[in-house]
Amino acid sequence: MKELLSLRHWAVMVIVLPSLLVGLCLGGYLTYQRFNELDQNLTERGIYLSEPLSLLCAHSIRLNQQESLATALDMAHRRASPIVRSISVFLPDHQLYISSNYHNDFDKIKLQPGRLIPNNTQVEYGENHIYVRTPIYGQPASEESFLFVTKNGRTLYGYLVVELSRDKALLEQQSSLFFLISLLVISVLFTLLFAFRFIERIVDPIRTLIDALADIIAGKTKTKVKEPMLGEIDTLRMSVNNIGKEIYYANERAEHNISEYTQELQQTVEQLEVQNIQLSMARRDAQNANDVKSQFLANMSHELRTPLNGVLGFTRQLKKTSLNVNQRDFLETIETSAVNLLRIINDILDFSKLDASKMELEDIPFALRDTVNDVMTLLAPNVFDKGLNIYLNIDEKVPDELRGDPDRLKQIIINLLGNAIKFTLSGYVRLDIRYLSVNETGHQLRFTVTDTGVGIDKVGKEKLFAAFGQADSSVTRKFGGTGLGLIICKKLIEAMDGDIHFKSETDKGSQFFFDVYIKDNHLNVAEPLPIKVLTDKHLLYMDSDEQSLNDGLSLLKHFTELKITHCSTEKEFVGLISDKKFDLVLISHHVSPSTVGEMKHLISIARQYCEHVFTVINSISPNLKEAFIGSGATACLSLPINHRKLIGSMAAPYLETTEPDENQGMSFRGMKVLAVDDHDPNLKLLKALLSEMSVQVDTERDGQAAWNLAQKHKYDAIFLDIQMPIMDGITACQKIRESSLNETTPIISVTAHAAPEEQAKILASGFDAFLSKPIDEEMLKQILFEHCPFNESGGTKNGDQIQSANDTSQGLLPFEVGEAPEFAKYPQVDWSLAMQRSAGKYDLAIEMFTMLMRTVPETLTDVKTHIETNDVEQLLPVIHKFHGACCYTGVPNIKLLAETIESGLKRSADIATVEPELYELIDELEKLLAQAEGWSIAV
Repeated sequence: MKELLSLRHWAVMVIVLPSLLVGLCLGGYLTYQRFNELDQNLTERGIYLSEPLSLLCAHSIRLNQQESLATALDMAHRRASPIVRSISVFLPDHQLYISSNYHNDFDKIKLQPGRLIPNNTQVEYGENHIYVRTPIYGQPASEESFLFVTKNGRTLYGYLVVELSRDKALLEQQSSLFFLISLLVISVLFTLLFAFRFIERIVDPIRTLIDALADIIAGKTKTKVKEPMLGEIDTLRMSVNNIGKEIYYANERAEHNISEYTQELQQTVEQLEVQNIQLSMARRDAQNANDVKSQFLANMSHELRTPLNGVLGFTRQLKKTSLNVNQRDFLETIETSAVNLLRIINDILDFSKLDASKMELEDIPFALRDTVNDVMTLLAPNVFDKGLNIYLNIDEKVPDELRGDPDRLKQIIINLLGNAIKFTLSGYVRLDIRYLSVNETGHQLRFTVTDTGVGIDKVGKEKLFAAFGQADSSVTRKFGGTGLGLIICKKLIEAMDGDIHFKSETDKGSQFFFDVYIKDNHLNVAEPLPIKVLTDKHLLYMDSDEQSLNDGLSLLKHFTELKITHCSTEKEFVGLISDKKFDLVLISHHVSPSTVGEMKHLISIARQYCEHVFTVINSISPNLKEAFIGSGATACLSLPINHRKLIGSMAAPYLETTEPDENQGMSFRGMKVLAVDDHDPNLKLLKALLSEMSVQVDTERDGQAAWNLAQKHKYDAIFLDIQMPIMDGITACQKIRESSLNETTPIISVTAHAAPEEQAKILASGFDAFLSKPIDEEMLKQILFEHCPFNESGGTKNGDQIQSANDTSQGLLPFEVGEAPEFAKYPQVDWSLAMQRSAGKYDLAIEMFTMLMRTVPETLTDVKTHIETNDVEQLLPVIHKFHGACCYTGVPNIKLLAETIESGLKRSADIATVEPELYELIDELEKLLAQAEGWSIAV
């Protein structure tokens, strides 16, 4: 309501309402007083008339002079007219005696029966009349012709009633009320006139001030109100003028300051332009320095990889000789260490990518427990050298068949366990793997590394995950390291949708734990364990270490159906083995030079009652293991227990006398597949792998032919290379999707190189999956299992005819095929890798390598020609084709060079960026050709 009222309205209300209220109150009071005054005057005149007449009436009634009384009443009536209507005399019995004016309303004038005659004059007010009744007293009468009443010593002759008319009084009252109302209206009108006049004197100046303020707001700061105004409004006028004046001066100062600041800004801009030029030059210098650094790292990478590859090559060659179990285990440790060293070199080179969040994670099937066992085998020597205990426990709920990047997972675990070992002087190091949950991302697993080391102080905790940061960075620090380990772990874990945390107390140890999501895998990639032969066998398990005993029991109960009896002391062990028959005995004992005799004593006791005695020790020493085997042990393993080695060793005696199971390989019988690749070795290998799975394979060498074939035949799956002549793979995929019999058939891309953005582009163009070269047999099976439909004749996804393979094609065992060919001894060739790429087929590996060697001279000529002409468009297909050929032939160094060159050309389309790698490739190929002159294969 307040918002709807203007100043004019409020002024009218404030001025008029009080006047109106005062006038109404005062007029009402005066009118009331006037009404009462008129009635009072009329009543007094009636009383003045009635009392003298009552004396006359008493004398006339006593003397019976009725005529003279009538004359007197009539005269009094006329004198008081028109206020008197009648003057009447009533006897004590209320009978009319005489009246000055007879009418029909005497019943209202006289007293009603039952009412007493008043002792004094009494006034009664009616609607239009006033009745004044006065008693008539006199001397006693001598005659008895009238009714007399004696009262209080006096004689009552009756009572006199003067009937007064109120018409004149009412008329005067109405006149007074009309006058009062007229006066009030005139007063209100006058007040309104005054109010409006006053409001004009107030509102008009305010409007003038408002207009002036609007002009000032609009920028007309010189506006002034010169006309003087009333009272305080004039003060307001002067204030408005002062505001305009101050704003004008402020604008003048602001314009002056802006002018100065503009000049300063122009000078700053000029300085910034100079600095930008300097920064651009510095940036160019930094890029040049970075290119030099990259070139240096590439050269150093080559120099480091060359001797490492020699170590790996000769280690693998040595493994092919006749070795005992301990020697083979020792060589496997050397090989694993060399591979991890090579991987560390690659991690250092890729650190810039990792820091820029460009690290690419693989997505391949792997066995989690085998991956963890590889880490434990690698780190066990360091643990035992420091006299520490190492424990491993994997929750039985944790699935073993997973899909992800096992190498990066191993890198994380190696880093965390390596730090734990490095900073622990006594006590133990422990790895626990627990199952948390599962969602659409995969299985959530928690890896926890615990140690009893030196711990981390508050300052060290703050910089622990910083690049090149260490808890102790002083020059006198005990522990080495680059400071990259934890930051690399943190970024890798985050790339796996996880996070890492830690708890630590100084001198009490540390605990690092991280959660990652790893996808499930539907096919078995691990070699099946021979657990059936151990069913219901009785095992006596002794371990003096409570933690190790619990971990071992958990492992054996999860994987086997052995009937296990366990103990922790020699006394219990002797009592149990002498009282009960056991098929197997497992003794886990911490050995040292002073306790070797105790271990041999336990072995000798066990051999008296059981033929198969197995030992687990905290050492990898081949001599020590041979000593225990010589004392009667069937096999001697190292802590922590490797489930595959332990179960394999226990089952070995029974496998010698047990019929092996029929080989049931992965079968996709009844499926029909189209494979398309312009490179014969690739096409031949893909066909061989698919045919081995009982798949019917049609082959073509370009996209146009594949499309023509797809219009005539229905396939269960189609494998397409991306870069092909006549029609590339992406165009062929789109045409097959648009019009053919295979619009809904799964189409899988097969290419030697594809960055993540290229993979996304390939999948967006219509492909269902991506298969990278070199083709892994297990990945091929996984692709067929996940994407290809199965009918009743070919099997179902429930596994009716798709069974796990129990052979060596999974790449988990060394290939036991004839002698290695003559060219396998050369450093450029990794024969073990070649056999693995050909799925263990010796003849196919020889043929694939021969086909590669036949393409080398042509490739050398084309590369040199295109380098001289600087023709990137012609060079890229040559490198791509050669890269694809290298994927299956066991030449890892040459394949890496080809892959690096192809990536660089696709990224920058400039030969100069990969020129060092190109010349290095030319050198490698020329060396390979020079070495091949004495080989029996045709080149």
